[in-house]
Amino acid sequence: GIPFGSVNLLYGVDDDESKITSTAGGGTLTLEFGVLSRLTNNTVFEQVAKNSVRGIWARRSKLNLVGAHINVFTGEWTQKDAGIGTSIDSFYEYVLKAYLLFGDEEYLYVFQEAYKAAMHYLHHDPWYIEVNMNSGATVWPLFNSLQAFWPGLQVLAGDVDPAIRTHAAFFSVWQKYGFTPEGFNLATSTVQNGQRSYPLRPELIESTYWLFKATRDYRYLDVGRDILASLQYAAKCPCGYCHISDVETHKQDDHMESFFLAETVKYLWLLFDLAVGPDNIVENGPYKYIFSTEGHLLPATPEITLVDEHCLHFGDRGYSSGDGSSIQQSANCAQFDERRTVSSQNSLSNVLFTTRSYIKGVCPGLSHAQKLGISYHDEQDNTQNSRSHEHPDESYADQSSVQIQSSSVILISHPATSPPDEPLKTSSRAQHLENIVVTGDSEPIEVTDATGGSSEGNTEFFSEDTLSISEQIEVTAEEIASQDDHIEDSTS
Repeated sequence: GIPFGSVNLLYGVDDDESKITSTAGGGTLTLEFGVLSRLTNNTVFEQVAKNSVRGIWARRSKLNLVGAHINVFTGEWTQKDAGIGTSIDSFYEYVLKAYLLFGDEEYLYVFQEAYKAAMHYLHHDPWYIEVNMNSGATVWPLFNSLQAFWPGLQVLAGDVDPAIRTHAAFFSVWQKYGFTPEGFNLATSTVQNGQRSYPLRPELIESTYWLFKATRDYRYLDVGRDILASLQYAAKCPCGYCHISDVETHKQDDHMESFFLAETVKYLWLLFDLAVGPDNIVENGPYKYIFSTEGHLLPATPEITLVDEHCLHFGDRGYSSGDGSSIQQSANCAQFDERRTVSSQNSLSNVLFTTRSYIKGVCPGLSHAQKLGISYHDEQDNTQNSRSHEHPDESYADQSSVQIQSSSVILISHPATSPPDEPLKTSSRAQHLENIVVTGDSEPIEVTDATGGSSEGNTEFFSEDTLSISEQIEVTAEEIASQDDHIEDSTS
């Protein structure tokens, strides 16, 4: 099967109908599986979901449009109607949100190309239609209720002006009937036959919330009030809220989907609560939040969003005070890329900047050296000299001296601490050495420069009194302490 077929096969069925998936279904696992991979340190979930997106996007038309349904085994489109609503909606939603949450620029590229194509071929301001994905010819001049998420997505993408116009058009349909039908024919301005129901969908109120958050325009509170009044007046029933089977007669259907509580009511509450003030966890919590397509909150924590910078969450569980295996694992999976800093001259800053994803600025709880991928023992106590006397078998040193980890020694070099007449030497002499890892075993030396690169082998020593790298000796705590004193004397 094609790469994204494995996602559909999770359902464990093999009849003909199961071979067909919607474009929205092919992309709707991206956030959840990506978060699962980052929390479990198992990349298979994220990779399978990403392969699904790649597989769909690779089969786009020359117009950069995707169809509604595709055979996951043959890769053939079984429905070639392109739109932003039914069967396609969350594909657009998740490629943008995956970039915002994970910082993966491949998702941003897909969204930008797909969004430009949608605005060119599907957008008839302020409405959106469905067209043939290959020719761009109009198939359905139809507004369907699932399109109502689009203005909220445009807010996240920063394209607010068309979002305002489209939201106003969608809400005019709500005002006409008291609800939005599943289908509204734009050519006749009537409810589409067979699509007369309103199953308590959240998309319009979701976009209302995002537009109010972006503009603080109080007319969106009026929209929320009207939506709430319609629900209370026509949808309320003895055991909850009922589907509206016909938006013109307001006849009720004894059914309530779970998304009514997970999304519709949630976005209403967030809208009105934001009007009072940002005193809730979504608006003023410790993290930014990305909403899944089902309205679940996914926090943009460093563990999830800054996975390229480090692999362990900040806090006690992020650092080991035991053997060196977990420390080495942490060091290996935490990679530093100087391109994410403001400039090369600020590479020694205490702040790690990222130019990607929804979370920007500092990575809380991590020292600069830890962001570079160097793990330390517990550093909470700054009185290192006294603790060194209390524990003669351990060396507590600051970030510019020597640290023992099992059989390893980590030397952190800083240009300010190097003797002026003896500059540090590495295989690349263009930059000062950022740090050196010296093992006391028979393993080769690893030298990491300021760009995050490393070299092994012919590495010259710091000075005549520092460690001789060519001699693979076992370094004791007393020797390290004396070397530390010598370094301090040389720099004073």
